[in-house]
Parts: sequence; C-alpha cells; structure tokens
Amino acid sequence: MDVLVMGGTGYFGLAAVEQMLEAGHRVSIFSRGNSRPGFWDDIEHIEGDRGDAKGLARSLEGRRFDGVIDNQCFNRREAESAVRALRGRVGRYVVASTVSVYGEAGHSHRRSTAAEPLADEERFAVDYRPLEPVRESDLDVSGQSWEYRDDVDEYGEGKRMMERVMLESPDDWPWIVVRVPATLGPADPSGRFAWWLTRILDGGPVLLPDGGLHAVQVGFSEDLARFLVRLLEDGPPRNTYNYAQAETPALVNWLRIMAEAADRPLRAVSVPSEVLERHSGLPWREWSFAPFSSCPLLMNLDKAQGDVGLDYRLSGEEWTRRTVEWYAADPGRLSTAKHGEERPAEIEFAGRWSRALEDLGPRLDV
Repeated sequence: MDVLVMGGTGYFGLAAVEQMLEAGHRVSIFSRGNSRPGFWDDIEHIEGDRGDAKGLARSLEGRRFDGVIDNQCFNRREAESAVRALRGRVGRYVVASTVSVYGEAGHSHRRSTAAEPLADEERFAVDYRPLEPVRESDLDVSGQSWEYRDDVDEYGEGKRMMERVMLESPDDWPWIVVRVPATLGPADPSGRFAWWLTRILDGGPVLLPDGGLHAVQVGFSEDLARFLVRLLEDGPPRNTYNYAQAETPALVNWLRIMAEAADRPLRAVSVPSEVLERHSGLPWREWSFAPFSSCPLLMNLDKAQGDVGLDYRLSGEEWTRRTVEWYAADPGRLSTAKHGEERPAEIEFAGRWSRALEDLGPRLDV
C-alpha cells in the first residue's frame, strides 16, 4: 500500500509508521520536518504545514494514496482542507478523534467539584451516565454547532466539528473516525503516566480520592497504532469507532501494578473526594492535576471488535511494566510530570489526614 501519514513523527503516529514499514507498506509523511525519527531514510517526506490549507492542496496535488492516517486534524477548517486536497484520490482516510467528544474530561475548562459544580451542559455533549459504557451511536454530531462555546474546551469542540465534516462529506469520501482515550506508553508526551510514577518512586504517600476505586479506561500507544493500521488496511469506510484497551481496572489496582513494576510500595492514602476538593488546598479542579483520579468515562468496544477486531499484543500489566522500564532507563524523562511543585503540600496533607483518622479512631470505638 501507498500510505500518507499526517502526524507520523511522534508518539502513536510514529508507532504506526514503524508498523507499516515493517509490514512492507510505502509511507509518506506530511510534516514541517522539524522532527526526523530513525526511519527517516525509509519514508518520503512531504514538507508542509498542516494549518496551511492552500499549501496542503499544492503539496498533495495529483498524488494518490491507498490510505491516509491523519493524527493532526483538530477542527472544521483542517477537516475540510483534507477533503478538498484528497477527495477522489484516497482509498481510506483514518482520522483520530477523542473520547472528549462525549463530554467530561477535555470537554469543560475545569473539573466539576463539590465547591464549584458545573452545569450539565458544561460537562456533557451527551449525558452518558445512564448509558455507560457509551456507544458510538449515543453521540449524534450532526447537530454540532460550527460556533465555539465559551464554556466548553476548544479541543473537544474542534473534534466534534471535525466529525461533523466527515459525517456530511460527499458519499465518495472514505472516512473512518476513531475516538481515542488518554493513551499511554513509552514516549508519552503528556506526563500523565509520569505524574503517578514520580510519586510512587519518591516513596511518599499518594492521595487517592475515594480510595481510587473507580474504573479507568486508557489506551496503549502501540495497540492504538496497530488498530489505526488495521482500519487503514481493511476498515469499513464511513464509520466511527471507539478504541481503548480491554481492561478497566480500578485506579488503585493499576497503580499497584505500576508500583510493583517499579519495585516500590504504593503508599496509598484514601481521602473522600469532597474533602480533597474543599479542604486540601490542592488544585483538584485542574484537568492536569492527578490524572484519572475522577471523571471516569467508559467506552463500549463492541463495534470495533465486531467489525474489525481489536488486537491487544500486551496485557494491561505487561504494557504498564514496559512503560515503567522505559522511564527507569532514563529517569530524566519523568520531567514531563506536572505539578511537581505541589508534592510537598500533598505529603503534608496526607499526614494531617492520617493523624486526624488516628485521633478519630478511639472515639469511634467507644
């Protein structure tokens, strides 16, 4: 296959390129060329800026591709420019969307907390609470406004607009949309995995809202790349798919796997979420703080499994261990973890909370 990748020099896009080269596909990458991975001599580079619609059309004029993987399409304008540049000259166009199109994390500008609750329209594109795990058909983007709302995050809004462009595109445009959760693994640039690992490695207490008993559902970068390639090769066009790993562990159990892989104890301190929000003084309202500690959203994977099949090469335990080992090989990579300056305050609050429980214990025994 002749394949074009838009956004193939970093993270799961890079993993997809590596897998396609290994499978014998011919790969072209459209990028500015600022990052040049080790496979650079094995691909064709098409230089350009994804945000320049006219430049994109000029760069791709007359080119034909069996498939396109687009990991860099974030809004209506970029989606429409891809259709104009490639329509009639591509076999399948696989584009990455996000779980945030459903709502919650990545939908609102901040968290809904006990002290500052959000209105439902700020939290949800579709109220998935009675539906979870949410199916692709539970969200209808055909009515998505083309206007950005002030009370909703631009990222989720842009991805919903991108999906509406696909849905309303001409019948011969062979789009496949993949809704992706927070995706982790080696080389994760987000710092979300590193956030927890740094706290486990320093040996201090780890605050877990409500004990971390809620389920979490994430992606693994190599398996996501494999799913994108499978869709490119054999996916039914004009379809939307949820993708995530099969396991939905409780947050505390996932952290136990991480701690065991790091050969450290998990010093979990369970605190009611309302207490953390109201009394800890820590910025729990920020989405980047304590990732996965609240607002879980689970996606149903039946459609992807039934239509295409989900190929998980590693279990949740295995890819978590591999990711810990990747950080251990170069601890400097842990610098991606955010809110390190809050760590002393976390430890101090954990101590105060533990002492308060000890003082309360004898009274409860009376």
